[in-house]
Amino acid sequence: MMNNTEQTGAAVLQQNPLDALFAPKSIVLVGASADRTKIGGRLLAHLLRYGYAGRLHLVNRSEATVQGLDAVPSIEELPTDAEVDLGLVAVPAAHVPAAVRSLATAGVRAAVIVSSGFSETGAAGKALEDEIREIAAVSGMRILGPNCQGVANVDCGLAASFSSVFGTIEGVSDGPTAVVSQSGAMAAVLTQLSLGRSNGVRYWAATGNESDLVVADLVAHVVTDPAVRVVQIYLENIASAKVLAEVARLARDRGTTLLVLKSGVTADGAKAASSHTGALAQEDAVIGAFLARHGLVRAQNLREMSELAAVFASPKRPAGNRVAMITNSGGLGVMLADGAAHNKLALAEFSAQTTAALRESLPAFAAVSNPIDVTAQLLSRPELIREAIRAVEADPGVDVIVIALGILGSYYDLDQILSDVVELDRRTDKVVVVCWVAGDPGMPTRFAAAGLPTFDDTTSVMNAVGALVAHTEFVRGASADADTAVSTPRGAVALPSAAAGALSEYTGKQLLRSWGLSVVDSRLAASADQAVAAAESVGYPVVLKLSAQGLAHKTELGLVEVGVADEHALQAAAVRMLAATGPDGPVRGEVDGLLVEPLIGGGLEMNVGVLHDHTVGNVVMVGAGGTAAELLADVALLIPPLTPAAVHEALRGLRIYPQLKGYRGESAHDVDSFVDFVLTLSNSDSVTAECVESLDVNPVLVMPAGHGSVAVDVALTPRTPG
Repeated sequence: MMNNTEQTGAAVLQQNPLDALFAPKSIVLVGASADRTKIGGRLLAHLLRYGYAGRLHLVNRSEATVQGLDAVPSIEELPTDAEVDLGLVAVPAAHVPAAVRSLATAGVRAAVIVSSGFSETGAAGKALEDEIREIAAVSGMRILGPNCQGVANVDCGLAASFSSVFGTIEGVSDGPTAVVSQSGAMAAVLTQLSLGRSNGVRYWAATGNESDLVVADLVAHVVTDPAVRVVQIYLENIASAKVLAEVARLARDRGTTLLVLKSGVTADGAKAASSHTGALAQEDAVIGAFLARHGLVRAQNLREMSELAAVFASPKRPAGNRVAMITNSGGLGVMLADGAAHNKLALAEFSAQTTAALRESLPAFAAVSNPIDVTAQLLSRPELIREAIRAVEADPGVDVIVIALGILGSYYDLDQILSDVVELDRRTDKVVVVCWVAGDPGMPTRFAAAGLPTFDDTTSVMNAVGALVAHTEFVRGASADADTAVSTPRGAVALPSAAAGALSEYTGKQLLRSWGLSVVDSRLAASADQAVAAAESVGYPVVLKLSAQGLAHKTELGLVEVGVADEHALQAAAVRMLAATGPDGPVRGEVDGLLVEPLIGGGLEMNVGVLHDHTVGNVVMVGAGGTAAELLADVALLIPPLTPAAVHEALRGLRIYPQLKGYRGESAHDVDSFVDFVLTLSNSDSVTAECVESLDVNPVLVMPAGHGSVAVDVALTPRTPG
């Protein structure tokens, strides 16, 4: 039986739902304890506290009664009619394999191993973990953990976890949120933050060492519950990107939003230093591109995760990006407007009817344009918020209403203001959010309890609204994107191999031509005399290069000469470059010879690259090109399959984009042809079949509009299978 990390996304979604894990009809707790300071005791206490209603069996080697319930000394002595769905294992690591084997023999469908002391401790622990993985693979029993904090489904009273969050005075309440985390501590923190915003958490799971079940498996199950509107995911690594991508599609189809907090954002040192793409496609940027491609909303920290969860937990989605702002402070309004611009949100332009209604109901000195400032008169006239609301909510040009109130305390009629905002939220289809800055500290909780996403800072509220609008637009466009994207190779693929790693430039250019890409005319010469003959054929001035396997950074080695104007200069350069292939020269790979190419002018240097990332697969890079590509680092990363719209959007985000479109009177370049170049490259059979380790096409000259794009240089390293 294959481990889930090796399965395709489609396969994992075809499995039976994990009802034995999240909704077991019967549980056996192996290692149950009367001592609630021990893990086995705390697990039992939480199951009892949350009212688990199924059959509960306890295993304790020495005690016949544990926390008032009967226990048996071994799994083998369970009642013959037990039919246990879920086994909870809380015994020392050395005894875990035997317990897991007994559970499998008893027909238990799933097990949660909370015990630690496995691969996280070294070779001996890894051997134990491998043993339990093999038992599960042979038996078909699914395993969560080991070294995890358990699982919960508050809706059915399942709190099979020893996490302290389930022991808090207020407890974990049911709600539209799920928390799935590779870290038990982070799962607890995210849950506590969600409860503070009155979201409630239905499903909870910490995956630990992920010997079998991974985060994506659990998310695939919880999103099938229509009551779950948002899933908070904490990741330290992505065990199976293909599975997660397919789960993201499933969630999108069901109207559930996946939020991701990914830690560990250092550069991946395994990427080849000789590859421009490898140097520029840092690990965190790659993960960010993957998440964006599949519609997973990324949070930068724990606070932002809880804020995003609040706004996405609401069933409302904005029709567009037009925001109306109602505030009692001109300063707050300015900051909100700044936040809107930063998040590509539009300030709603009010209709004449809306403006007239605002002028009639607000003080004469109030600002009735957007943002609306009802002024300090709110102190004596609490109805001003209601009047502003009535005018704005009827305006068809408004999609989101932000109500930002600062420093409101006991002098204000807070009950009336709360009531007016809550009534607005209940009667309108528009998204309504509250930004409560300072003032009465109890008001954010009251707004949140009424179901309103509530924030305490202008930046955070506009970031959250921006994320909501952007994700809503992504979901609406996802189906169209899928229709125009290409994701699978069309036939058998084979790349030549190179003993030195990278193919020669000449071989790489031949491959690009075979993929249907426009490549500069290259003449191969074995000697200086042949180079002169080739130059006379293509016409001076020319570019002269040495072509050899594994030859990176030719410019730094003096093996590129640009603008060679005559035969004398060409002869000298050719002799010098060929000398570099001698026993004392820097060139070690197999040498093709000299490349003679026409010097092309009038194009803008761009860069296209492909990198096979060990986590997400192929990554496509587009950006500013030339010898300063790494210095400029003006790039965007894309995860295939690509669409024309996705490539255009990536280009628009580059600093060099104004030059592409024609800057300060210069002619526009052929952007459409460059987009076609990127699509053709990324959809080539060799790339889609993941046969390429790294590929740099730098530069690609993007010519004036209507004159196409042409590859001038290429470095391609085939991927070694395995």
